[in-house]
Amino acid sequence: MKKWVCTQCGWQSTKWYGRCPECGNWELEEIEEKPERKGEEGQAGKIYPSPDLSAKEEKRIPTGFGELDRVLGGGIVPGSVILLAGEPGIGKSTLLLQSCAKIAEEGEKVLYISAEESYPQLAGRMKRVGAFNPNLFAAYTREIDEALADAEKLRPSLVVFDSIQALSAPGGGGSASQIREASSKIIEFSKASGCASVIVGHVTKDGSIAGPRTMEHLVDVVCQFEGENNTPLRIIRSVKNRFGSTDEIGCFEIKEKGVEEVKDPYGLFVVKGEGAAAGRCVTMAMEGRRFFPLEIEALCAPKMRGEGGQRSVTVNGLEYNRVAMIAAALQQHSKIYLSGRDLYLSTIAGAKTKEPGADLAIALAMASSFTNLPLPGMAAIGEVSLTGQIRPVAMMDQRIETAERLGFKTAVVPASQKDLKEKGKISLFRVDNLNDILQILR
Repeated sequence: MKKWVCTQCGWQSTKWYGRCPECGNWELEEIEEKPERKGEEGQAGKIYPSPDLSAKEEKRIPTGFGELDRVLGGGIVPGSVILLAGEPGIGKSTLLLQSCAKIAEEGEKVLYISAEESYPQLAGRMKRVGAFNPNLFAAYTREIDEALADAEKLRPSLVVFDSIQALSAPGGGGSASQIREASSKIIEFSKASGCASVIVGHVTKDGSIAGPRTMEHLVDVVCQFEGENNTPLRIIRSVKNRFGSTDEIGCFEIKEKGVEEVKDPYGLFVVKGEGAAAGRCVTMAMEGRRFFPLEIEALCAPKMRGEGGQRSVTVNGLEYNRVAMIAAALQQHSKIYLSGRDLYLSTIAGAKTKEPGADLAIALAMASSFTNLPLPGMAAIGEVSLTGQIRPVAMMDQRIETAERLGFKTAVVPASQKDLKEKGKISLFRVDNLNDILQILR
């Protein structure tokens, strides 16, 4: 029986459509569905009382990177399937190869299957990161059936498939049906054998994972490895995790000999040693249950002579609409007149944040640039409303504690949260609305 499947969302129909009615995608793929076998009685599966299931929980496999273990919820669950996606050249293969070597050092057998790099290329990468270990095995193949046969023969604790887009299966290399077929076979192998699998996937230009959306639904964990190619910072975050939280991130840094985890990212997100400069303000950003300082830089530049129309707003690492809203509120509710100015805002080291807790730091950075008055030793935490009010955000106490631990002298906080207390050597400057921030700049 033939049916048509959307290559983006996985919507299916026995009738042909030019465009997917679910997501609007124009690419629908025709596949041949195998007929169901009739006349055979199904065999009952094994049934266990719920208290007995706790005894079947297996110990997780540490990855050798505390930052990666944090994102996965404590390590790799045996029999699970993890999808690690990221742009080409971002460092996915290097991270996994180093992790495989660390797992092999603990006596676990690990198989690294490459469909993109030949044996000499793999050997060169292993030599660079120091990944040679008798418990770490490598194979090169572009056939999914051959790769699974190798894994079945070795029966390792972990097998890495790099990458799913390069593995060939019925349907043609690189096509949506090939990716779906290959990932389904990997999942079936992992669940039957108890061997954990990591699938490497690439992302498209818009940041979505290349391949059918159904692949993301089938795997247990989906992680994204992010970063800018011109900066050493890399962040791994979980967007789906059946065995842990999706609110955690891990920080890494690209070095000459591979990837290194960053346990305290303070130095990555804040510029040191430049003295006090106007247009800079630091916030305590929150990712999951983790807090780290994030420096925001702003430049309010007069429009060039001859340029007409509205001001331009250019952002990097921040949400454009949120920055535009804060700029409008700042002009409306304070004496910071941004008309006739072009606004440029950026975070440090390619970091990204969407949380409202950075609003006050964004407003202060713009005000500091406009007045040319610096904000030394100061952190700002709070959400800015359209009425100009400064509102508290989640985990204010923990953010202030982080700022105090990192040596900040002053924290600008919402005045509406009366229960906030000073922590150690840090003092609190309470503001009720955007007009109050002018007192900071005097």
